[in-house]
Amino acid sequence: IFESLRRKADAKAQEEKVQLVNEKERVLYEKQQKRLAELIEANTTLPCTVSSVRVLGAVNTRHGFLKRIFHDPISITVDPSDRTNPSSTPTDVDLYLSVREKARIAFKLGTEAGNTEGSAFANVYLRNLFGGAESLSLNVAQGTRTRTAYQGTFEAPILANPDFRGEVGALASSTQKTWASHEEVLKGGWTKLRWLASGGKHELGYSGIWRQVTGLAEKASPTVRGDAGDSVKSSITYSVTNDQRDYPLLPQSGYLTKSTLELAGWGPLQGDVAFGKAEIEGQGAIPIPIPGVKGNSGVSFTTGFRAGLMYPLPLGFDSNPQPSRINDRFQLGGPTDVRGFRLGGLGPSDGNDAVGGDVYAAGSANLLMPLPRLGPEKPFRIQAFINGGRLLALKQSEIEKMDAGSVRQSVSSTVTELGNGLPSMAAGVGLVYGHPVARFELNFSLPLVIRKAGQRRPTKSPKPHKDPTDALQRQAAEGGTSGYIDSRPGHDVCHDKAAHRPQTPTPQNLVCFGCDREFHSYASMILHLEEGECITTMAELARFAESASYSDRYIVYGWREYLRTEYGLEKTAFDTDNETVWECVECRKVFYTISKASVHARSAAHKPRLFKCPSCPKDFNALSGLLQHVEQSNSCPEGLYKGTRVMGRLLSEVGDRLVEKDNHKLRRLAVSGGGGS
Repeated sequence: IFESLRRKADAKAQEEKVQLVNEKERVLYEKQQKRLAELIEANTTLPCTVSSVRVLGAVNTRHGFLKRIFHDPISITVDPSDRTNPSSTPTDVDLYLSVREKARIAFKLGTEAGNTEGSAFANVYLRNLFGGAESLSLNVAQGTRTRTAYQGTFEAPILANPDFRGEVGALASSTQKTWASHEEVLKGGWTKLRWLASGGKHELGYSGIWRQVTGLAEKASPTVRGDAGDSVKSSITYSVTNDQRDYPLLPQSGYLTKSTLELAGWGPLQGDVAFGKAEIEGQGAIPIPIPGVKGNSGVSFTTGFRAGLMYPLPLGFDSNPQPSRINDRFQLGGPTDVRGFRLGGLGPSDGNDAVGGDVYAAGSANLLMPLPRLGPEKPFRIQAFINGGRLLALKQSEIEKMDAGSVRQSVSSTVTELGNGLPSMAAGVGLVYGHPVARFELNFSLPLVIRKAGQRRPTKSPKPHKDPTDALQRQAAEGGTSGYIDSRPGHDVCHDKAAHRPQTPTPQNLVCFGCDREFHSYASMILHLEEGECITTMAELARFAESASYSDRYIVYGWREYLRTEYGLEKTAFDTDNETVWECVECRKVFYTISKASVHARSAAHKPRLFKCPSCPKDFNALSGLLQHVEQSNSCPEGLYKGTRVMGRLLSEVGDRLVEKDNHKLRRLAVSGGGGS
């Protein structure tokens, strides 16, 4: 035995033993596989019924939600269940689905850079709130252009259908729009329905947004100043998107079609703005084979086109269409829009401000090639591009009357003009990185064609002209107004009761602050003072109002400095070929007497909307308009001595200032009682 142990093992014999063992294992494995295949083939068409479906691990998902997903009955082809189980039948099987739910709360902090803006954000995402795949997203952001942004969105599937979802959201944001010398403040909410159909993704939504154009730059154009103030947009939107691209951020093949319709302010929608807006977009990508390169070469050619139209509509159930505002019009140009042009650099402008347009069209063509040594698998591409576009405003001279026929004619002629000549175009090369979240580009571009900027928009969009002086003074002379001040003991316009007014109001007679003329309303009296033929002027009255107590309640934010320096200094000019016709250069309104032209020049027709109601979103370009709203509106809770009561204090302080200025002691002021004030 010891001799045999001392002898070295034969290597060849050991190798033969190992081979013999491996061969036995291989033969046994092949027999097992053959037997399993025979067993599966014999039972592959065996019918069965499912007695129960159990989901393990979904502790936060409610039972009713799962029942809608796993419908009964379920037919499946499977091996028989364990025959040793006495509760089973020959056709019964049990299915167990083991899942792993995502965390219910996700929190994210980060920074973003893009579209000429840098920002920091915080996001809280809550999943499966009520056990039915609901989600709540709360987002806060602050950036260089978007100063503050708060947004909350709640989304849930309807009837446990992931392809049919509902969404409710709210937002509050403040964005600096440097290309138009103002800041836009938004507050509002929306609701949406999304579903999948044969034509792609559909979305139907309603939104109600309060907007404010404020924070005007020192050199803001008259157009921007004319649209400053508050407005409310109530609109319905519908969009259809069919995206068949293989990779949306860096497509190599496929196509995209998208169309969007928006209806605002028309009929029961109400609000302050009314229009219909339509946009279409299309994109296509095709791969380009390279001789000698097998498979995907990474070279592709993409083209895109989009166009939009904004159509003025009547507000509510009115018959006259409403002109558009700067925050509703289209903007064109920018590094992520039409490359080679600044933000809003294409289309109508007023001075250095891009004021937007009503009709546009834009297109692009790109050639994408992979970087050398990286290959087509990496998301880096070299691109050569050419793009262009054109943005036009509706021809102003054709919509002065602002009726349905003239608007239709103006839209038709503007669309025709869109194809007249070459658009503004630029070409260039760049580097593209397709990140899973966003597309990053570094481009060098050179403008090829630069069209002259679109026509300058007037300070105020034209409306059917009504002379407010004649209307209010006629109303006062005929006694046609009702209820201006809710008279109560101890509430007087002037603090000095003995010098200025009796405690018992006297209907019909309101004596002017500066002369003996009598009026039936404070609005008509202030309008008389604004005409400049009494003790003061419109500019001085506006400055008195700005310096009064609580003026931040009725002066639109951002206009205080303008009231102190510029208000009332600009003069309305007229073009005339003879002494019988005078035409305003701002709104092109024609006057046949110099007196009417002078009244128009001194009126608030071309003043920005500086004054706002303390209790509702209405804004006005003259103090008399604000007072008329406060005295006559039945829908607004504000009154001279109701609501915030700052209007009564304003009249008192303005009256005192005028008395001190001219050493003119006020005679008795009478007020009338009644509703609506």
